[in-house]
Order: sequence, then structure tokens, then C-alpha cells
Amino acid sequence: MKRSDRITAVVILTAMALVAVTWIVMHRTRGTVAVVRVDGRVVATVDLTLREPQTLHITGVLGPLVIAVDGKGSIRVTESTCTDRICVHTVPARSPGDQIICVPNRMVITVEGKGTGIDALAQ
Repeated sequence: MKRSDRITAVVILTAMALVAVTWIVMHRTRGTVAVVRVDGRVVATVDLTLREPQTLHITGVLGPLVIAVDGKGSIRVTESTCTDRICVHTVPARSPGDQIICVPNRMVITVEGKGTGIDALAQ
């Protein structure tokens, strides 16, 4: 094989990999329900298919939390009384299996629904 043939092969394989990754990401299923648990008990169930924004006020172990649903299928924590506020800076959850966890408040948000069966992609 010539050097130009190898370069062409690498370019084609890279393009095929990018197309595959893009297709998988674009066809991920969105979750239908988010379940909010505090200290292991379900305190709220949110329908993520509704097209109107919602705000939930939940009481965690340390104090109040504010959870926002954007009306586009994702949920996130906007305010928390914990010290590090890692849950506030977490990416919004939208796909089945996604979770947002606040350990000090013992709060877990889990998105449920029919998933694609793909956990992660490795290259």
C-alpha cells in the first residue's frame, strides 16, 4: 500500500466513526419520568413529556432544594443548601438512567423510561 492509500483509509474510517457516534447521540431516547427520592423515599414524580416548565421545592436532609424542569425533557437542581453544591453544577438529566445526586441532602433524581441499551461509547 502506498502512503496516500493509508491516509485515505484512515480518513474514511474516521468519517465512518464520526457518523456512527453522531447517529447514536442523535437517536438517544429521552426519559419519560423523573423520580425524586430523599433518604430513599419517593417524594416526587415528574412527567418529563409535559411542554411546560415546572419548579419543585423539595426538603432534603440539610434543608430546601429547588428542582427545575425545563419543558424540553430535562431536569436539574437549581438551588441547594449543601456546602459544595455539586448537584447544582451537574449537567441536566434527560436520558433514561441519568441521575443527579446530592449526597449531603441524601437526594437522588433518576430519569426513567425506555432506553437505547447503550451506556457509553469508548474509542
